[in-house]
Amino acid sequence: MSDNNNEYITLYPSNWLYNAGVVGFLSCLDREDYLDDNNGKKNNTKYETKEDGTTTINNKEVFSKIKVEENYFENGKVINLKGKNQYYPNFIDVGGNQKEVFKEFIAAFSDLNKTEQYNCELCESGLLVKKDNLDNGIDNDQKEKFFSKISTLNMAHNKILGPSEKFPNSYWNFNSGLKICHFCTFLLIHHHLAFTKLSDGSEIFINAPSFKLMYELNKLVRELFGKTDVDSTKKREILAMSVIEYTRRLQTTLGQWNAMNIEIVIKKGDEIDFYTLPYETVNIISDRAIASILSDIGEFAIFDSVISGNYSFLQEISYKIIRASFKNESISAFIKMYKNQNNSILTAQKILKLYATIIDRRILYARTK
Repeated sequence: MSDNNNEYITLYPSNWLYNAGVVGFLSCLDREDYLDDNNGKKNNTKYETKEDGTTTINNKEVFSKIKVEENYFENGKVINLKGKNQYYPNFIDVGGNQKEVFKEFIAAFSDLNKTEQYNCELCESGLLVKKDNLDNGIDNDQKEKFFSKISTLNMAHNKILGPSEKFPNSYWNFNSGLKICHFCTFLLIHHHLAFTKLSDGSEIFINAPSFKLMYELNKLVRELFGKTDVDSTKKREILAMSVIEYTRRLQTTLGQWNAMNIEIVIKKGDEIDFYTLPYETVNIISDRAIASILSDIGEFAIFDSVISGNYSFLQEISYKIIRASFKNESISAFIKMYKNQNNSILTAQKILKLYATIIDRRILYARTK
């Protein structure tokens, strides 16, 4: 998980659950009211997502200024002190007796002298809070109960995936626990914030080898699909459209490693599923020129043919549009958008340009394999 000193903590992408926790936490940091600031201004130095895929968190700026009371002890927030909640049941005891322990627990990450290295089974190189270094005014009995509860991954961390002592979870090789560090414990209670809820009640998260890429892709997912009627059966389209929009808007390319390792994680009820696009498809749609033309045309039939790998369809439909246009026949059977119907020859030219660009990209890809 982290290389650290007294000024920052560096996080490295790992499994999807951990990654979702990091992305969820970063989304919290981007809220203006999440941190205390002496000047009442947004703090722009709290974290940095880097091109190498890592994220560096300024521990002194972040963990000493988090508004714990406001952001963790309200209904609908990360932790519900009334006891049972949808994601992290009884992470804090029902009566709220461990609230002060939790506050000091978070603050300890701002002073890495209060932490020590730990061989975490989730992030491999983690941090433990030295519980004996916490405020002496904290109830020792509640402190022991809290630290004992979070010593292994369990249902308090994740209702679906967390094992229990009596019922081991097959996801963790039928173990009744998994040793995780305290920093992972903190990050995991943000994981649900990285997911986008779809119309069928399912939730999705795009996982990748880079926190920068994950943050941007999931932000696009929320923007594009968070308030639509799209459901999880459209996982291929959701993932492809997110990649196209990422490439187009940020004017960047994914790189081979990122393109090979992007997946969509789907939670529905008690089930978790995964889906990846074929590498060639990601390689094609993440080309900036192709992404730009696809977005400009905006026709689902064109988009679907590209992500299906049916490139010959582009030639066929271009020919049909041109022929129908010269005969003054309707082209509504081929293209649906008014702007394209009103400029049919130009649309056909764009589709042919898309086809030619894809073929050029495939030839280039074949040469560099």
